[in-house]
Amino acid sequence: MGSYWSGTCPPTGVGSFFRLDSWQVSLFGLVHMGGWINLIMVVLLTVIAVAFALNNQEEVVVHIPGDWRLSHVPLFVLAFVPLLLGFLFGAVSGWGRSGAIRRRVEQLHRQNQALERELTNLRNQPLDNDVQV
Repeated sequence: MGSYWSGTCPPTGVGSFFRLDSWQVSLFGLVHMGGWINLIMVVLLTVIAVAFALNNQEEVVVHIPGDWRLSHVPLFVLAFVPLLLGFLFGAVSGWGRSGAIRRRVEQLHRQNQALERELTNLRNQPLDNDVQV
């Protein structure tokens, strides 16, 4: 893989942070290969989920502590609801983590700009032991 970014400081603009050649950081902070692999995985998981739902349509009664009862709930719903809740929890926690990472990247970007300005100033100053011709 190539360098993290091409210039002396990170690129600016929407979606340009964290670009690594053909790899990109997704919305939830996961590094993934874009394009066909992602599409194949989504299609495969969708086919599996539909097959599971079609094969598990029996209705069940769910007993919840506190004398609550849910009746006539399809079995596949009992599998998909926890998956959906887990996805939402992961998305929210990943979103919060990516915000912290973005703030850190911005802080390091500002620090890098300040150091580049200081380096430019130091390069333009004459040295004390320069020989005058």
